[in-house]
This record gives sequence, structure tokens and C-alpha cells, in this order.
Amino acid sequence: MYGFNTFHEDLMKTLINSVRTGSASHAYIFEGDGGLNLLENARLFAMALTCKNPSIAPCTDCNCCREAKAMTNPDIIFFEKPKDKKTIGVDAIRELTDDTAIKPFASQRKVYIIPDGDLLTEAAQNALLKTLEEPNGYVVFIIITTNENLLLQTVLSRSTHIHFPPVGEEITRKYLLEKYPEAENKEFIIKYCEGIPGRIDEIMEDESFYALRNDAFSNLPYLLTKNKLFAFTIRKYLDSEKDNAQKILDFWISYLRDILIINLGQKNRIINSDKQEDLINLSKKIDTKLITQAMEEIFKAKKMLQRNVSLKSVAISLPLKINNC
Repeated sequence: MYGFNTFHEDLMKTLINSVRTGSASHAYIFEGDGGLNLLENARLFAMALTCKNPSIAPCTDCNCCREAKAMTNPDIIFFEKPKDKKTIGVDAIRELTDDTAIKPFASQRKVYIIPDGDLLTEAAQNALLKTLEEPNGYVVFIIITTNENLLLQTVLSRSTHIHFPPVGEEITRKYLLEKYPEAENKEFIIKYCEGIPGRIDEIMEDESFYALRNDAFSNLPYLLTKNKLFAFTIRKYLDSEKDNAQKILDFWISYLRDILIINLGQKNRIINSDKQEDLINLSKKIDTKLITQAMEEIFKAKKMLQRNVSLKSVAISLPLKINNC
């Protein structure tokens, strides 16, 4: 769309139309999975916002549009996490808010894109509030986040929230066939990505993906056993795969989901179709209640890791909690 790789053309048409009709807001929250190209959406919207011909924005012909496409537009500022920090703190945001006092260079608007909205500290968000409450007429913020609950309610209430949901299987399939026509296991990849096309790139660029997936399946019975001794097996396994812990939890959720579907007699809907027989055999040994409770505990473990709870704590508590289900 206008040369940007966006998966949500209808949503983007609505946003662009708000520019053409003069109803664009001063602050936006773009929420969605990282594999949905939200930064591309933000770049496209910023191009429309800074276009010199707003009635037909983005015209693609004016200097502002051409510079936006080349990422050289001085009125579009990408505000990223400082390289030496794990979060975006209050000092960094104060620098940003100070910069908003400087008028646009060539456009009627000055757009600030914050790709790492998840990393804004509470203090940083509070520092941003005054600018959101009393914005200069030319300033527009676009904050990108994977989860709006990571942002303060006061920030959310002063912004226009745009949720980008997973897309249909048809769009995911098109992306895979166009970018990776020689890919193997196409049907598995399409289903596993669950409407997040960007995950295809992660799979295709990760040489260890399938080996890790197989190891995760081999360890799944140890996670579900009532024998507490295997809790240490799981801890050792996760500890040995520190960098892949989130992926392993995702694999386990995917397998458990398939087992539930098998128990409902809908084998044609499973994601891991290449492991169908193994999943059927495992489903005969585990009751549905344990599966649902195990999935709930794994989702909790994922959230704990996202909140920077130590992997060792998660690795030992997860199997013990499932063991007590």
C-alpha cells in the first residue's frame, strides 16, 4: 500500500481518510503483535500526516512524501530506546517533549513515532502526559505497543487507540508464497503463525526452529507428569535454552491446544499436523482438565518472563504448579 508492507489496508485507509478530512488526532496507540508490521503502518500514516497535499494524502509526489518513504523526512522522528538502556526512561522523554517546542521544518505536522512503547517506564509515561494533555497543534504521537495494558490509563485516555488484529489465513498464505515459494511444511507454517505473517520470517530465518520444536515436544510429557522429580528435568531443559524459553512455551501451548482439538474430534483443525499420531497417543494419557490448567499456567509463565521474572523461578514453579493441578 503506497509502497509500504502493511497487512491492514482497510484500517490504514480509515486512518488516511482522517487526514484528508481534517479529523486526525494528536496521539495514537498502535497495538498489535510485533509480526504485523506496525512500524510500517506508522511510517505510512506519518507520510500521510506530513504530506503537503492533505486532501489527497499521501500524494507520494511532494518532497515530504518522498522523504518520508526514504526515512529522511525531518518532521518524522523515530524515538527509540537508548542503546545503553533496557527501558525508555523519564530523561529520554523529557528530551522528546523539549523537542516538540521546535516547529516543523517543512510540513504542517511533526510526527513522533515511538516503536518501543512497551519499554516506556511509568515515570516516562507521566512525563509524556503534559504534552498529550496540552499538545502543540502540529505535534502527533504514534506509540506502538504489543499490549495496551503496559501503558498507563491516563496515557490511553488521551490517545486514539488503534488495534491491529491478526489477519486472515489468505493474507498469511499470500505472504509466504510470495516471499518463500520454496518453503517446506507450508500448511504447518501458515497455521502456526495464526494470522501473524511476520512470524514466517522468524521461522524461515531460524535454522534451529524445527530442532527446538522437536525437543519441546519430547519434553512435554515431563511437564505434564505427576512425578515431581521431573520438575527438575524441565528446569534443567529450560535453563539450557535460556534464549529460547518463550519459543518453547509457545510450542507447548500449540501442542496442548492441538490435543484439546483432537479430544473434540476435530483432527483436521490441528496446527501440528505432522505430529498428529504422536499427539493422538499423548491425548489418550492426559485428561482435558489437566491440559486446560497446564495451558493456563504456561500463559502465566509467559507473562512472568515478559515482566522480567527470572527464568530459574519460572522454570521450577511452572512444572510444580502443573503437577499440583
